[in-house]
Amino acid sequence: MLSGPWKQRLIRYANTGTDNRLLMGDGLKSPTIILGRKILQNKTMNPTFSFHNKIKGEVRYDEIMSAYTSMRIGGPADAFVLPANLKDLQLILKHRNHTPIHILGEGTNLLVRDRGIRGIVISLKNCFKSVKRPVFYKTPDGRERAVVQVGSGVKLSYLAKYAARYGLTGIERLVGIPGSVGGAVVMNAGAEGTEIGQVLRSVTRVTLDGNVQTLKRGELTFSYRKTSFPPGNGVIIEAELDLEKGEVAEVHRTMDDHLSRRGSTQPLNMPNSGSIFKNPPDDKAGRLIESAGLKGYSIGGASVSIKHANFIVNKGNASAENVVQLIEHIQKVVEEKTGTKLEQEIVIIGE
Repeated sequence: MLSGPWKQRLIRYANTGTDNRLLMGDGLKSPTIILGRKILQNKTMNPTFSFHNKIKGEVRYDEIMSAYTSMRIGGPADAFVLPANLKDLQLILKHRNHTPIHILGEGTNLLVRDRGIRGIVISLKNCFKSVKRPVFYKTPDGRERAVVQVGSGVKLSYLAKYAARYGLTGIERLVGIPGSVGGAVVMNAGAEGTEIGQVLRSVTRVTLDGNVQTLKRGELTFSYRKTSFPPGNGVIIEAELDLEKGEVAEVHRTMDDHLSRRGSTQPLNMPNSGSIFKNPPDDKAGRLIESAGLKGYSIGGASVSIKHANFIVNKGNASAENVVQLIEHIQKVVEEKTGTKLEQEIVIIGE
């Protein structure tokens, strides 16, 4: 008889849309069929890590990732860890024994493959959630600005609304982006000509050996949907933003207009990961996909949105393989018909 937590986990997995005909891969045991789904477990994974009983946060094994991604797609992660604080994160990184790690914020702009993720997934949903009161200062030419310190686990939409209370301008057009601050920094998230890199003052990260490191703006390089960091990987835990003082009413009006446009043009009522492709120079990916006649085109449970062609929606039973095949089909058809090769914006991880 299954325990309550396991029963809930398996019921959740049975509704992820993962293909019943998953193939076995190296390092995976023979699948067990429960609730009509094949559950693949890793036979090479250690049952526990040395940090398991040392942290205040939570460690879950074979956790199904569909519950943590905005596409509602994804197989099991070997280990899914929810650190409670900075000390937890440092312990995890120091004692992971070279096991691969993946950092998860809000799970947007992300597709997890059907057989899941080998290694450790660190979710920052339960930590680094603070926003400090703005510190105001005046520039030499008399303009009023403010520095805001924000944890990487804070939702970008919340940060934009928080800044608006003080009439701070510079990120109001980012209010509709559903990801976290950490994810926004890594990908230099943007909308309507605004990018978070334009207002970043510094970034604090924990290196893979557990040390805390602060990087000034001059050490970062910003490009379209990408921030380049100095050598050495790390986990973003905080960012400092430098924003200009504006009019409270005007900032709120800009946000309201942006959210209204987003609601009328994007499929917010269906699981999706945001834009699938980067916009080519001087063009829009959505326009090219629509011009190729692909609006509404489906493979399995994955479909090109009829509301915005640069979105792929999960109609309820999509697998990651459906999405990958649809992405490849879109790229092929658009290139054949327009000569433009669309570049992926969505990040695909796992097996």
